[in-house]
Amino acid sequence: MDKDLFMHLLRPLLVSLLLTSTLATAAPRDFTILHTNDWQSRLLGFGPNNEYTPATVNDDGTVGGVARLATLVKERRAAAGEQPLLLLDAGDFTMGTLFHTITREAGGELRLMSEIGYDATTLGNHEFDFRPMGLAAMLSAASKAEGDKLVPVIASNIQFDPNSPGDDSLKAHADAGRIVPYKIVEKGGIRFGLFGLLGYNAITVSPMTKPVTFTDPIETAKTMVKKLREEDKVDVVILLSHMGVAQQDDGSWRGEEVEMVEQVPGIDIVVGGHSHTALPQPVLVNGHTPVVQAGSEIQYLGELHMRLGEDGKTLVRDYSLHPINDQTAGDGVITTQVEAFKQHVSQQMLEPKGYRFDQPLAKVDKTLTREHDDPILANLVTDALRDATGSDIAFTGNGTIRDDMIAGRTGVQAVSDLFRIAPLGIGQLDDAPGYPLVKVYVTGQEVKDILEVLLLAYQMRDSDSYFPRVAGLRFRYNPYRVPFDRVSGVELGDAVHGYHDLDLSDTKLYSIGASSYVGSFTWLISDLSKGLMTVVPKDANGKPIAELNDAIIDADPNTLGIQEYKEWQGLLDHIRRLPDVDGDGLADIPTTGSAAEQRMVRAPSFAPAELLRYAGPLQWGVSVVIVLGLLLILWLLRQAMRRRPR
Repeated sequence: MDKDLFMHLLRPLLVSLLLTSTLATAAPRDFTILHTNDWQSRLLGFGPNNEYTPATVNDDGTVGGVARLATLVKERRAAAGEQPLLLLDAGDFTMGTLFHTITREAGGELRLMSEIGYDATTLGNHEFDFRPMGLAAMLSAASKAEGDKLVPVIASNIQFDPNSPGDDSLKAHADAGRIVPYKIVEKGGIRFGLFGLLGYNAITVSPMTKPVTFTDPIETAKTMVKKLREEDKVDVVILLSHMGVAQQDDGSWRGEEVEMVEQVPGIDIVVGGHSHTALPQPVLVNGHTPVVQAGSEIQYLGELHMRLGEDGKTLVRDYSLHPINDQTAGDGVITTQVEAFKQHVSQQMLEPKGYRFDQPLAKVDKTLTREHDDPILANLVTDALRDATGSDIAFTGNGTIRDDMIAGRTGVQAVSDLFRIAPLGIGQLDDAPGYPLVKVYVTGQEVKDILEVLLLAYQMRDSDSYFPRVAGLRFRYNPYRVPFDRVSGVELGDAVHGYHDLDLSDTKLYSIGASSYVGSFTWLISDLSKGLMTVVPKDANGKPIAELNDAIIDADPNTLGIQEYKEWQGLLDHIRRLPDVDGDGLADIPTTGSAAEQRMVRAPSFAPAELLRYAGPLQWGVSVVIVLGLLLILWLLRQAMRRRPR
């Protein structure tokens, strides 16, 4: 056949094939995002751990569990078929249960994510609770076990300090590519550009990050979006955000994740975390960009169905928030791995203290919560602090009580259940998990000053986390009084031995017990009150204590050095000593009578006696000014009446 004739006949076919290829490329393409956030080491789910039965279905009331999550992920992957699918997490995968106590040695949470097949996660504030070296150890353990399967950690605004060795081990993981500023994933012909950010609030509540710092999230986001869009030519930009959202009184949604999309064009999807919000539907910012979040602690798996249009724009097609519960059987391989971690916890953490992971310790007749009008759990915790420290008074904040006590079907609470109530922290003098207990002495006036600061911090922050919880005293406050002078009554003692009024003029010293985290605020009273009041922490002889470490309780004075007595152990020891009322071998946690007393009472009143009771210079000064003002007004009115023509 003539060559020219052949090309003439072939040309229409080539043009047709080219047009077909172009149309196929430009055609709308669907993809799926599966997502979680804030695992917080909650591998066994909500409910008494001994009632959790992942191998079977419909026979327990627990919610969550990483083995059930693994099964659900497999099911949703199968349902997606050939459609591109990403499995993503928005950080805080560790810290909150006994499993986090071995995360530096085992890297358990990252290993489980890798086994389940996550495409990426980011860093939350709790990843730094064991300091940068702790996070580095976690990554080392997980990398050793998983190798190339290790889930990538995306952290776009992390900064290492070249002048400090404190973050060198963590930087080594960044140099090795285990922590990356962004990641490009190509599936089904779609190029996904992922980046991850720690938000403003999360940075603020991360005191253990030093010497690591973080660049401005919004400016970093602008840089990342520009790079991914213009240099890497990705089709879809996804932000893994540990920032949070909050619903407003009018039902709308605000928060850092919403504001991020408003201020940084070019973000297609935000997979969020930090605020523990179970969004039943995406928050659509600017009418089209979805912000999603799946609650916390493996209670849900989010599933977002998206379409990438011919014009390159993304559109939400559908969304589901799948509950994880006893209707889903757990993956057997994951369950076996979790059981191995449990044994590791018992051997390393608990057995030296006389406990085991699954050991039944106590029984409760109803679920105890952290709500303001449910003081039973908070009273139990503060009573334990007072008992463990041997103090007159104990303080904590609602935010340091990290979990409800869930009664379940039997009410039996194992060691692992009770640990979740006070799980946080790391030693001051050692690197062992848990805040150490501290003890200081203060005067009666300083007791009132501490209460004033705790009270105002709660009112100003408008946050449940700052709600004061106390033992060894009860107090009332009058919101009509001046800030820093609202406490109108303080009684020392307890419901068993009785209460008596605190004498502010008495020079007697009173001991205060707390965790190191809460106790550290005693040294900050002057700063927090803007110099209006001062508290000087002292020892039993009245000598000022210069720093927090000098107030740490030594659990074993016969051993060289300071043996920290941890908050979590103090709680377990206290509960184990509670009476066994019904003789079944388990301590019975009291839930009525004095166990349910309210120890902080709001008592609004304009009565002069209540406005001036326990009043300091602030309240007296304002009261005098008000009285003088009223007298002046009366005098002026009287003068005006005298001048009126008769």
